[in-house]
Amino acid sequence: MFIHSHGRFVGRPVDDMKYYKQDVSRFTTLRFRRANRFVLISLAGACRCAHGMEIKEDTAVYLTTENGNLGDTETVLHQIFHNREFPMPYNFINTMSNTASFYVAQSLGLSGRNITFSSKQLSFERGLELLRSDLLGGVLKEALIGGVDEAVFSKAQFENKHLKPYEAYQMVEGSCWLLIRADRKKALGEIRCIQSPGDLSQTLTWLKQQQFTKPVVVAFGILVDRDERQAIHRLLPEAAELDYISELGYYDSAAAGCVALFMERHGSADLVHVNKDFRGQFVLLTVEKH
Repeated sequence: MFIHSHGRFVGRPVDDMKYYKQDVSRFTTLRFRRANRFVLISLAGACRCAHGMEIKEDTAVYLTTENGNLGDTETVLHQIFHNREFPMPYNFINTMSNTASFYVAQSLGLSGRNITFSSKQLSFERGLELLRSDLLGGVLKEALIGGVDEAVFSKAQFENKHLKPYEAYQMVEGSCWLLIRADRKKALGEIRCIQSPGDLSQTLTWLKQQQFTKPVVVAFGILVDRDERQAIHRLLPEAAELDYISELGYYDSAAAGCVALFMERHGSADLVHVNKDFRGQFVLLTVEKH
């Protein structure tokens, strides 16, 4: 899977929706009068990735997300359970998070496969696995894949879920995308491997078997604890660390932002991204920057 472009839109939430509409209007002439926050941040990242690229009409769209449209879903639940009334039609329609991937395709004039994908704590990596299968199977030759999530707004939910202090992280919204092609020509980099070795011991065993020919950059998901990070650093003592969560802030599909930031910032190097879910399942993503 060869990376031909990347784009990221990451920042603190802004209350005024005009901010997002004005940002998106820099890349498309379409007007999204009823688009919500999730749709607009999806467009902001995808349009940055596609800008200036010759993208074929049959290019697929893979939108990966942990939570989908949080804002409108919360609004609808409030209307039903607190106000005891039917939800407003546009709020109700916008709870369907896969409308965002439709808007991405519409704004870029794409008619290829269109998928919205979620998998607990590992949505971006699992989405890449699905995309890899489709590329290997000859279903498609080109795709936009992104990780999109609104900022985590509930302190109690975050702390109960992650067992970490809410104040230790800057909560941001993110929309980070890659243009993936089967063609190596003019590629900026390559998704080399997506591996699910199991626990930490199996992860270390797999890493020992790898041969990296370029400087290594290592990055960690939010659930990888200090001892696990130290064990990996001992195995890769020369590796620099890309602490993208401290730098950019946290959102639930931040792994996509790590890859985009690595491609944007580093020269020729190998990225090893180590992620983990709540069951202790590790997933390794390796990316080569040409």
